[in-house]
Amino acid sequence: MKPPAMFLLLLCSPAYAAYEDLGAGARAPGMGNAFAAVADDVYAIHYNPAGLGTLKRPQLGAAYAKLFLGLSDKSDLGTSFIGYAHPIKEGRYGTLGTAWHAFTLNNIYREDTFYASYGRLLHTDARGGELNGGLTLKYLRSSFGYFSESDQSISYTGQSGPDPVLSGSSKQGCADADLGLLYRFAKHYAVGLQATHLTRPNVAFNSGDPDKLPLGVKLGFNYRSLISNLVAQLDTQESPAGSRDTIATFAAERWFPQLFVGEFGARGGMSFGSRDFAQLAMGLSYRCRRFVLDYGFGFPLKGVSSTAGTHRFALTFRFGRASGEEESLEMVLEAMREMRSGAPVRLKAEAAGLSAAEKAALEERLAHARLMEISGRYKDALDKLDLALKLAPKDNDLLVHHRRLSDVAARFPQLADYRSDPVQAALHQGLRAYLAGQDELAAGNLAAALELKPDDKDIEDFLAQIRRESALARPAALPERTQPAFPGASKLARAESAIEERRYDEAVELCLDVLREDEGNLEAWQDLGTAYFALKDMDASLNAWRRAYELQKSPSLRIAIKGHIRSIERLRERGGKEPREAKPKPAAPEDAAPQERTKMSAEETQALYDKGVSYYLKRDLDSARKAFEAILESDPFNAEAAKALLRIRGEKP
Repeated sequence: MKPPAMFLLLLCSPAYAAYEDLGAGARAPGMGNAFAAVADDVYAIHYNPAGLGTLKRPQLGAAYAKLFLGLSDKSDLGTSFIGYAHPIKEGRYGTLGTAWHAFTLNNIYREDTFYASYGRLLHTDARGGELNGGLTLKYLRSSFGYFSESDQSISYTGQSGPDPVLSGSSKQGCADADLGLLYRFAKHYAVGLQATHLTRPNVAFNSGDPDKLPLGVKLGFNYRSLISNLVAQLDTQESPAGSRDTIATFAAERWFPQLFVGEFGARGGMSFGSRDFAQLAMGLSYRCRRFVLDYGFGFPLKGVSSTAGTHRFALTFRFGRASGEEESLEMVLEAMREMRSGAPVRLKAEAAGLSAAEKAALEERLAHARLMEISGRYKDALDKLDLALKLAPKDNDLLVHHRRLSDVAARFPQLADYRSDPVQAALHQGLRAYLAGQDELAAGNLAAALELKPDDKDIEDFLAQIRRESALARPAALPERTQPAFPGASKLARAESAIEERRYDEAVELCLDVLREDEGNLEAWQDLGTAYFALKDMDASLNAWRRAYELQKSPSLRIAIKGHIRSIERLRERGGKEPREAKPKPAAPEDAAPQERTKMSAEETQALYDKGVSYYLKRDLDSARKAFEAILESDPFNAEAAKALLRIRGEKP
């Protein structure tokens, strides 16, 4: 190895040579390593462990980089990274991460860093902002090989002989730690903070000559949307001379969604700092739901000459993805959940003028509001719905739902114990029915809650309001209820929660318990049908939904249930489980029988799909819609056609 290669580490940036932050992956380096306020993938292990708390799906990332290609002394510098992040219970209990990061200089010098990280949500404020925190424990290990210079050193006295460091121990190891915080405001903004080398580890090979790594601080600001990030970051740490080194980075990232082929991304950044540090960075990406492929490029504007820059490649896999048929099942299951929950708020014609990104943001906010309603957090749900209305202020359905949700949140901001408290359970069922526009059902559940707690003024007043609004006649006396019916309300609330959290076996048992006490409970039959469907027990699901069809009085909801019955029967024809024992099997209504469908061959389906794509690219949305609808008419569980149709319906004015 030629001596100049050893000194390149000192020229790469205005900082220490050992364990310099050379970046991880390829996406963040393409933004000049300004990632502390973004930190939304597996590489948060390196950049800000607090970002791990935002992950919902496991991720595995691997990356390799060639640093400063083309140096005149033929130095070969490279980095490698492998990391895995695993959210616990889809992130509800935080995310664990582990990684290995290596830097090599020819065959002479090597640094290895081993990470063990944890990040989670620490606090959600009243405005919807989220504070995440994270900690990374690291083990640093460095080593060097033999080269002739180690035997030919000259001391400051002029004497020659073996170098006291290079001829000593060739390996060292020590512990280290990083700490991170990430606060995401409810509206677009995020602030990230990372403190590195908290323990000030000594990485010297010679114990008599300490070489402690400096404490580093990175403060980042991010203006984010679903498809872009605008980032500014300030890095600071003590310099070898005792002063402070500071680097300021400004970067941007933009994703370009495509209809059938995933998303493409582009990014770039500029960094300026102490001791004439200046660097240009840029990168490209492709991602779909299964994986992300990144390329990053960095070029020093000062300090290092005669180089073709740094080139990085990274591949990230995202797990938890359903198969094609499971994805189709999930679409039908979601329709069942929405009908049962009473909150199927959808985009309407008034939102047709929104861009694709704005529609995606609207759908995301509505989904958050719905989940908060399901969990009894009505005030939080109202805050999310406020944000949705800013994007679609003329959507009549949203306005109606917002008015009702405002009435609910004013009296009942949160029902924290609806799963265990019988009063809150009955009240929760009634409030959700009210939000769904099912006033008669809402009045019945609130009356049940009031029977349990007669002195509750809020419940009494809200029940009176519902009856006034819906012109329901107040009965002469509240219906008599036996005590076992009240635990049933609590069990229904728990069953619905179990369905939302995908604990379907538990939901089945709870629904059956309710039906043993009240065989005519419509909500229990609907929840039972949904849970059995999720478990792919199609015959049992059919039995439950057919019974729900018989009990349902609303014409519009009977039509929806009929659609569920037909979908389940089609799926059963493709192969389903045998029914479980000891379940009621009422006869199906005659008008619930499925209509015969003409099945297209695989070749015909593909040809029609290609036509649909061609129509879409020509912006002939009507023809594209008809093509994909024809495919679904033949094969209701064709995932690709279903996704394409959803996208077209979202764009169609």
